[in-house]
Amino acid sequence: MGVNSKAETSRARKNAVESERKDRESREKEDQYWREAEGAKPRAAKKREEEAEKRAEAAAKKAEVRRLAELEEKELEKSIKKPDKKANQASTVDDAIAHLAISDSLPPDRHPEKRLRAAFKAFEEAELRALKEEKPGLTHTQYKDLIWKLWKKSPDNPLNQVADKS
Repeated sequence: MGVNSKAETSRARKNAVESERKDRESREKEDQYWREAEGAKPRAAKKREEEAEKRAEAAAKKAEVRRLAELEEKELEKSIKKPDKKANQASTVDDAIAHLAISDSLPPDRHPEKRLRAAFKAFEEAELRALKEEKPGLTHTQYKDLIWKLWKKSPDNPLNQVADKS
């Protein structure tokens, strides 16, 4: 009678897997036995090992930082050696200042609300003195209300400046 080759290979695979599992279990048992025979490590030894690991990690980090710094330095040297053709060349100090000067065609301020609070505080301090001289005897909240009304119309208000420019 013929032999089923697929069944034979399947049985052989199962036997190999089973023998590997038994070997692994026996190795684990032996390792466990020796670990128990050695006993637990004292705290001092554990602490020394942890400190050694920390020192090794710190040294690795320092080496990495040093390597990155060297790479960056090399890139800077390369960029210095190759002058940028797009950069403006100035032969005199006046030319250099002219190139560095801020142009009048700045883009409009896109976020004036970020400076609103500080501008209002400065406006409030200046106007409060003037209003107290002009209209003595008002309460503090009345002064604040008057200052707010003046602020809405003031050219110092960044929101009014944006409205004027556009």
